Amino acid sequence: MVKISAVIITFNEERYIEQCIRSVMDVADEIVVVDSLSTDRTPEICKNLGVKFIEQPFLGYKEQKNFALEKASYDYILSLDADEALSLELRNSILKAKNDWKFDGYKCYRLNNYCGQWMFHTSLYPERKLRLFDRRKGKWGGINPHDRFELETGSKMGMLKGDLLHWVYDSIEEHIAKINHFSTISSQEYFKLGISAGIRKIIFRTAWRFFHSYIIKAGFLEGFMGYVASKNVAILCYLKYSKLRRLIQVEKKSKKHKQVDTRVLLASNDNSYLIAGYKLEGNRQFNPQDVNKESPKAISVIITTYNQPEWLKKVLWGYQIQTYKNFEVVIADDGSGDETRNIIDWFKSNTTLNITHVWHPDDGFKKCTILNKAIIASNGDYLIFTDGDCIPRNDFIEVHVRKAKIGYFLSGGYLKLNKQVSDRIEFNDILAKNPFSVNWLLKNEQPFTYKFLKLTRFNFLKGFLNTFTTTKATWNGHNTSGWKADIVNVNGYNETMQYGGLDRELGERLMNNGIKGRQIRYSAICVHLDHPRPYKTRETMSKNWRIREDVKKNRITWTPNGIANHIN
Repeated sequence: MVKISAVIITFNEERYIEQCIRSVMDVADEIVVVDSLSTDRTPEICKNLGVKFIEQPFLGYKEQKNFALEKASYDYILSLDADEALSLELRNSILKAKNDWKFDGYKCYRLNNYCGQWMFHTSLYPERKLRLFDRRKGKWGGINPHDRFELETGSKMGMLKGDLLHWVYDSIEEHIAKINHFSTISSQEYFKLGISAGIRKIIFRTAWRFFHSYIIKAGFLEGFMGYVASKNVAILCYLKYSKLRRLIQVEKKSKKHKQVDTRVLLASNDNSYLIAGYKLEGNRQFNPQDVNKESPKAISVIITTYNQPEWLKKVLWGYQIQTYKNFEVVIADDGSGDETRNIIDWFKSNTTLNITHVWHPDDGFKKCTILNKAIIASNGDYLIFTDGDCIPRNDFIEVHVRKAKIGYFLSGGYLKLNKQVSDRIEFNDILAKNPFSVNWLLKNEQPFTYKFLKLTRFNFLKGFLNTFTTTKATWNGHNTSGWKADIVNVNGYNETMQYGGLDRELGERLMNNGIKGRQIRYSAICVHLDHPRPYKTRETMSKNWRIREDVKKNRITWTPNGIANHIN
């Protein structure tokens, strides 16, 4: 009889780790858990179950597993993921192999639980996995994140009876988020290996993956979830090769233009901030003339704020590092105090931002009034509207300018951050674009969400999602833009509106006046910092709803309580 070490790698696996460990207790002589510094109850659970617990910062999937192999006391290894467990039949089969070891490695079938349903069809079953082996006969290899144990040439392989149970995804949202994450990792690994990604390959392989899973592997027998699983398998393939193609294209362009890093040091009191801009030899970072023939002549970014100075500071940093430089900032200040004014004055004196501060005394929630005043004060023929709690991605203005079109307004997107992540963001994070990095957000405890798709930098995916999203293009205060003439033609914002739908009401009047909304929620992105909203009440929400219903029902275009009230 041989002795077996069960080896498991973990990171925040408190949901499934206990059932995983208990399932191997009868067959393993030692259980080794290598943890990537979990922040949940994973360490506590493992230690209470008496395993050999080792902490190691994550090295990469295959690298972490090879590290774990080295920590095992025995050469015969049973390797599991934390969200896997042995079925009773598989457990008995391993015990038989343990008593009469004949092969260098043993494979088993893996049965996946997808959103609460065991999948006996689709390409998810049967997955053949080599999980019981002699570590002296090979090592973990493959392409991250799809690692596999690779036996030496000439090694003998056996087959175990029974299924390895795997709780693969708990929800469709989780699967979509993982697809985006894993496709990025795979594309980067493929790029390093020099794998090509032609358009025909992308189309054929994507279509084949769906056909193979849904038709050949009989995914249709699993009902609706069989279709969803098959479709998502195909999307993973599509994104992986499309992202790879983009990496290849970027490399080709970079060979034509060397990037030179130029730095400007700004100082304020005891704080110093390093702002890095980039210029391309033989080309400019962004040419305002490289836009469509209907492009705006002058851009005004109107930012609303009220007593959120720290948030406003982070937002203005975001505008300091924009790729498109030819714009003015108009701050629509609904009565903030001296701290906000001091921050604005610092940015006016110490950065290249062209800022106009439009302020009126605090008289309750008067956002629509200050917005109308800001519109009057603006010099641009094209206006971008956002809030003082929304940090823009560095291409935010560039996207709005490129997408501007006569007869349309643009509807952008945002990702809402929790308070913890909002507080942690510093200037260097904004400079490094960390708030728009899924990996950085996850490390700083922003929960997984399918909305991470909004952070993609790949144009093909942006266009696809903008086209097929079911979300309507609406006038959103956090991220929208339009022609000043169109806004003036409907008399701007309705100043009788309070918090809750005040922005959309303007958009609805624009549409009644023949201006169409255009969706760019996956192209022009900002992240929304968390803060309380004491001005949000049921009464104001109800009042605003009634006004909007009247606008839509009666096709109203003009508000009597708008910009005209401030023009003498």
